Amino acid sequence: MRYIIIFVLLLLISWTSVGQQKISASFSNEPVISVIQKLESETGKRFFFNESWIDSLSVTETFDGADLEVVLNTIFNETSISYYQMDDRIILTDNVVIISQPEITNSFSKEEVEVNSIKKGLVFSREYSDFNNDESNLENTVFEIGNRNSMVTGGESTIAGYIRNAETNEPIEGALVYVQNPFIASSTDANGFYSMTLPNGKYELFVQYVGMRTTHRNIVLFSNGKFDVEMQVDVIALQEVLVESDRDINISNVQMGVSKLNVEETKNIPIVLGERDIMKVATTLAGVQTVGEGASGYNVRGGKADQNLIMINNAPIYNASHFFGFFSVFNSEAIEDFEVYKSGIPARYGGRLSSVFDIQSKSANKERFAGEGGISPITGKLILEVPIIKNKTSLLVSGRTTYSNWLLKRSKNAEFNGNEVSFYDLSMQLDHEINEKNSLIASAYYSNDKFKLASDTLFSFSDFNYQNSNATLKWKHQFNQNFDMRVSAIYAGYEYDLSFGASPSNSFVQDFGINEKSFDVELNYFLGRQHTLNFGGGTKHYLVNPGTKFPFGDESIIAAEVIQEERGLESHLYVSDQYEVSDDLLFYLGLRYSMFNTFGPQDVFSYSEGLPKNNANRLDSTRYGKGDLISTYHGPEVRFSGRYKLDDQSSVKFSYSRTRQYIHALSNSASLSPTDTWRISNSHLLPQVADQFSLGYYRNFLRNRLEASVETYYKTLDNLVDFKVGSEFLLNRFIEQAVLQGPGKSYGVELSIQKKGKLNGWINYAYARTFIKLDGNFSEEIINRGNYFPTAYDKPHTFNLVANYKLTRRFSCSINATYNTGRPVTVPESIYSFMGFENLNYSDRNQYRIPDYFRVDLGLNLEGNHKVSKLSHSFWSLSIYNLLGRDNPYSVFFDVKNGKANGYQLIIFGNPIPTLSYNFKF
Repeated sequence: MRYIIIFVLLLLISWTSVGQQKISASFSNEPVISVIQKLESETGKRFFFNESWIDSLSVTETFDGADLEVVLNTIFNETSISYYQMDDRIILTDNVVIISQPEITNSFSKEEVEVNSIKKGLVFSREYSDFNNDESNLENTVFEIGNRNSMVTGGESTIAGYIRNAETNEPIEGALVYVQNPFIASSTDANGFYSMTLPNGKYELFVQYVGMRTTHRNIVLFSNGKFDVEMQVDVIALQEVLVESDRDINISNVQMGVSKLNVEETKNIPIVLGERDIMKVATTLAGVQTVGEGASGYNVRGGKADQNLIMINNAPIYNASHFFGFFSVFNSEAIEDFEVYKSGIPARYGGRLSSVFDIQSKSANKERFAGEGGISPITGKLILEVPIIKNKTSLLVSGRTTYSNWLLKRSKNAEFNGNEVSFYDLSMQLDHEINEKNSLIASAYYSNDKFKLASDTLFSFSDFNYQNSNATLKWKHQFNQNFDMRVSAIYAGYEYDLSFGASPSNSFVQDFGINEKSFDVELNYFLGRQHTLNFGGGTKHYLVNPGTKFPFGDESIIAAEVIQEERGLESHLYVSDQYEVSDDLLFYLGLRYSMFNTFGPQDVFSYSEGLPKNNANRLDSTRYGKGDLISTYHGPEVRFSGRYKLDDQSSVKFSYSRTRQYIHALSNSASLSPTDTWRISNSHLLPQVADQFSLGYYRNFLRNRLEASVETYYKTLDNLVDFKVGSEFLLNRFIEQAVLQGPGKSYGVELSIQKKGKLNGWINYAYARTFIKLDGNFSEEIINRGNYFPTAYDKPHTFNLVANYKLTRRFSCSINATYNTGRPVTVPESIYSFMGFENLNYSDRNQYRIPDYFRVDLGLNLEGNHKVSKLSHSFWSLSIYNLLGRDNPYSVFFDVKNGKANGYQLIIFGNPIPTLSYNFKF
């Protein structure tokens, strides 16, 4: 100790200011070694250093009478090189600072250094350069953030980085990152990225997330810098532990009408036929409905099924259902994040009116091989995580299939063993980290459904199959701690084909297809605690094959039909800012501008002015050549949200959003069907536009274990698509003669309570109404006398209960109950005879309703033991779907026999359906 004091005193005696030297010079990409030689010649000083420290550094700067201190600070700014002067000698050091200020004595004190006392030149221990992955070592180490030479006493700097799972190296979304004094917090985005601005000084940085071990780091913030944290999985829970990473996000977040589902948390919810399905779980959320059991598509806040943008890895899915709507096309175990936006949709999303289902696949473990799978009575699935280059590149592959055909063929019932129903889906994701600032993600998805039914139905064909396919290539680049960019190239497609061969003379093959190719750029700029700026743009090309039909076989007399292809280009630009006015008041302001163009080659038909569009009034057609512009639509889409905190436990939120939709599913059924056709806006089919206003109140109780909310909304819609009486959309060359468009309105209120803890789940109730008005200029364009009437998916009352109780660490039971009003239908009210034929006289469209729907499901889950050192972890799941055996009609239909109209109900599951499934993970 005595020698250290003597050495310090000698330094103090011999120290002289380097600021007395004046330098005038100009350098252009000059190597630092060459610059030092010129400084030695001009000042008489001698520099001492290791040449390997600076051989890659260069200088581009002009100095005019600058002090030598200014020159040196400029040269070594934002590098690891420090300097000090002793007589005429200047010593350079790499990652080591020799103390030249008397305040050094304060650093040896065991007392905690106050934030405001941190001065430039203060040295902290560097033992962390030799640390291992022991969590306790990391928490006892002091980390320096930024460059000492750039520190401004009393100033602020930004710390940013990534929070990842230490075992899998996957990003953790929604982790809470904060310091306590002063309390400043941030949360991670979908890539695990966080950013926060703090006064320069010493802090204890805390990181929390559900299911992960809370950790902290001791840091000293000198200037802007990057700091990553890896979190360990919290595998032991001897008693109930409350982890508060998202403890008040429902109160503090500016977004409303958004729900986030964690796949792991849904594994205990009762399921049908043993297949865990996150999309089915989504239908238990307030405001999300289906028209019935086994129905394809979803209705969100009174929206039509085609008004939902369903994406996986930013690529859209046009038909999200397998097996007639009983399963979704997503393998839930391969999903990382799932978010549903019902209102307050961010400006980066567009193209649909009602909602966004944003689904992101898992990133594979980059360190070790892992996998999971499951077996149920209907399906089997497997997921593999393969590290290719340790800590840099990994591949996730998943597959799922059904063996229902194998079961049907072994059925003794001839009515069943003549049927075929099968599906499979495949997905992959390749993650590659190029360096700290660049990474690539490539993903692909493919699904196939194939079936034929022996009964007299729409699908009684020799063969019917449909496919979804998409692929995404994403490049992520980080310019600095506050600015990053994502560039995506996306392909998505949907197609089906069917054939009929039972009657050789009437045999045919028919198809439909749509694909889109898009390119998107997204930039995120963190301007500080008050502003987070997002902006970008993109373009998307549509190619639609509305359908072809050809004779099948030599004996067929079916005439060939080919509907002209359609081409469109949708482009957009957007900008948004999340502006924090104060701790209590927060705004989100977004503007999206979209444009849609249709192009040739195509024939566009014209009709007599002042007369309805039908064959009798069709005049001529105009031929547009390849690339010729046919029609253009465009307009702004404003997105605005606000949050005001009443106190730490409650807040109010409001939002307004305008959305536009340029592509439409044409169907005269309440639900999406595999045979529906999609058409783009053109000269006759106008884009749909919606304006939604929302207001909500949010309140937490019992230390944030109980979250309650009430949201109300009102939505106006323009150019809603419906159909004329007796319309047919399949292979319709003159689609404008079948379609009707008119205004609509939706409104409702949603009440929700969510409970966390040993008993967890949610209860919600929604009152929702949706109406449309079809009041054209001609009688064939007027429905229900031109008055507003309920849409086919209008269901006023919906109640959902999802509850799970963990009896022991391994055993839990769960219940799911749902009730909703029956959907509207059109029914015959009387029979009349005309020319010897009996005819039905129908009511107004959607005047009546089918019986209300009510169902209760029960689930029992048994997990394997929780030993860490184990080849695989598994759990058994027993679920009973429709526990009460209630007959819930999906639809009603009528038939006339002997002068009497007889009504029938179509019931999908009229009995309890027990299912036992086995799932494993290794």
